[in-house]
Amino acid sequence: MYIQDIDLKLKDWAFAQRKGLPYELKLKLSEKRIIDWYEYFQGNVYVSFSGGLDSTVLLHMVRNIYPKVEAVFSDTGLEYPELKEFVNRFKNLRVIKPDMNFRQVIKKEGYPLVSKETAAKIRKLRHGNLSDKYRNYLLNGDERGKMGKLADKWKFLINAPFDTSEKCCDIMKKKPFKSYHKETGKYPYIGITQDEGFQRQRQYEKTGCNIYDANAPKSQPLGFWTKQDVLRYIVENKLEICSVYGDIVCENGIYRTTGVERTGCMFCAFGCHLEKEPNRFQQMQATHPQLYDYCIKDVEQGGLGMGKVLDYINVPYMSNVTAINSGNIKYQQFKF
Repeated sequence: MYIQDIDLKLKDWAFAQRKGLPYELKLKLSEKRIIDWYEYFQGNVYVSFSGGLDSTVLLHMVRNIYPKVEAVFSDTGLEYPELKEFVNRFKNLRVIKPDMNFRQVIKKEGYPLVSKETAAKIRKLRHGNLSDKYRNYLLNGDERGKMGKLADKWKFLINAPFDTSEKCCDIMKKKPFKSYHKETGKYPYIGITQDEGFQRQRQYEKTGCNIYDANAPKSQPLGFWTKQDVLRYIVENKLEICSVYGDIVCENGIYRTTGVERTGCMFCAFGCHLEKEPNRFQQMQATHPQLYDYCIKDVEQGGLGMGKVLDYINVPYMSNVTAINSGNIKYQQFKF
């Protein structure tokens, strides 16, 4: 069942222990969590499938045990064209779509910058109906310390000529899946791993793999896996992955992809300030030049306006790398 407060005292060391388990034991534990979830909901389950490495592994593991489980893909229009083509090869696939496209979301809510936590604080400070105490807490912290305040280096975004927001994921991914659950009554397996960020790691520490009693029940049976575990599973099971990842190679016992490291939303700027060059936008310029132009071009000219936004936060987005011929990629493949 859902983790109880008394158990949270053990979670810090328990999570560290779990992610350090031998690979073979991780497989068995994940399989057990998959079975527990399926049996609890009597097979009324599905796999939230993005086409990324984690969800590709998860779908394979689930269907090794339960071959008829449906895969559900949210077509946000922000995926690599190659990823969408890869996803559509799978059988028993349901495609769902958001009510708004990305251009509409950023015009209404703001750009996804820095991180979800930082973007939410900036949005609240700009537009929230906050008490003086809470506003001061977000800006300066309180008597308990500065944990949870907006970092000083990002305070300049409060007065930026554009809005910053974390709402994109809620609108374009979470809402369509909520509608799917309401329609079908099915409960998700989600391919989230502990390498995907501090917030998700802390969330997993508090809940474990299977969250039964919550507003949005979900199973995350890979929650304690590392990126190395995921890549090893793909290699050992000879899984096909999306072409944008390139090949998986192993050097000195460490697996890596020769292509992109992540295939989240192409135009999302969360975390881009932390990337070494060539960052995701510079890579996009080389591999998907038409989509890059649309991304960088000003909103007034029909683009997304990311060029001015990235300039404002001092993130480079132009590269001298010669464009790679990635095929006949057209804007209409992305229905903005």
